Amino acid sequence: MKAILKIYQLVLIVLLLSFSACKDALEPEPIRKGGIPGVVENFSSKEIPGGAIITYDVPEGSDLRYVKASYILSDGMERESKSTVYKNTITVEGFAKAGEYDVSLTAVSVGEVESKPVTVRVTVGTPPHLLVAASLANDDNFYATFGGINADYVNSAEGNVVIRVMIKDAHDKWQEINAEYTRAKKGRVRVRGLDTVEYTFGIYVRDRWNNKSDTIVKKLVPLFEREFDKALFRHIKLPGDTWERHTGQGRSAELPVLWNGLHNQNGSIFQTKPSTVIPQHFTWDMGVKARLSRFIFYPDIPPSERNVYTGGQPSVWELWGSNNPNPDGTFDASWTLVGTFHATKPSGLPLGQLSTDDIALARKGEDFEVEGKVEAFRYWRWRTIANWGNVTYVAMSEFTFFGAVEE
Repeated sequence: MKAILKIYQLVLIVLLLSFSACKDALEPEPIRKGGIPGVVENFSSKEIPGGAIITYDVPEGSDLRYVKASYILSDGMERESKSTVYKNTITVEGFAKAGEYDVSLTAVSVGEVESKPVTVRVTVGTPPHLLVAASLANDDNFYATFGGINADYVNSAEGNVVIRVMIKDAHDKWQEINAEYTRAKKGRVRVRGLDTVEYTFGIYVRDRWNNKSDTIVKKLVPLFEREFDKALFRHIKLPGDTWERHTGQGRSAELPVLWNGLHNQNGSIFQTKPSTVIPQHFTWDMGVKARLSRFIFYPDIPPSERNVYTGGQPSVWELWGSNNPNPDGTFDASWTLVGTFHATKPSGLPLGQLSTDDIALARKGEDFEVEGKVEAFRYWRWRTIANWGNVTYVAMSEFTFFGAVEE
């Protein structure tokens, strides 16, 4: 029996060796090898953020397949870029900082036959991750806001980067709390949900080659948010304002119903005369110098909910603030544009068609965040730019504002 097993083992070994030999014989060989290509000549370079574009004369020869650039990145890894024979440029990128670098250019023909390499010295521009980090280092772009912080960045090179936000814990260790991947030209990274105590924040930027900026460290205290007291609000009538109510509305429907707290109730609606024009605006005194963080807008919800997102209900509007408005009512330098806002219809359905989500949002009220660092203002203007029904009047129910009072 043992003799039989040994025979089987020998047969198996022979078969395996035969298969291996056959496999080696079947490995594809290059059909042919081309001649040694000529060297890359007459080159020049142009810097770009984090890299350079090299222009050259493509070597002659029907066997030429591509030109290869070889260079070393900051982590010590060698990187290659390739360009076809149909182009006379090649891009090198991924450098950690601006400066001069050596790049080796090689022409490659059929069968991976390479020419003699030539070295070109290129100048590399400031990489995108460092450009973004520089924008974040500006105090005006990295600041405390209501319940957290904002970090406004500029990515002029439109590089693929990730912006990482960290916070120091009780043990003085960094903990990541947000990461935003972007190639947008500009944007904002937000952190919310924090208490109104001092935190140590850190931000750094990394690119897709794992190059990292230095960490920008800043101590900030998130701002406390409160609802502004509507009992202090007062209607201000300035020349050019539109405040006269629709004749079909009762006297109880004057403009101050917008802050009476009775949203979504029939009769508590402000509607201007149909003979007015769009855009139109009105002015009120908040009673205190208010730095806005956000507001809730409640549209006009008639007894029949099928009329939501139609008629004179604002779809686009502006908020303006002032501490010393010109008594002639003009939009001059005494007024500052705080923001432009667009109402959302969740379903996206055409005019006159509604979903349950549409009605639910209208009843709940739509929440709008005020962007950026906003100055505190006492006097405010609501300027309706467009409405859902493309009509010449405005109809709305209520608004509620939040933020901080400044003395």
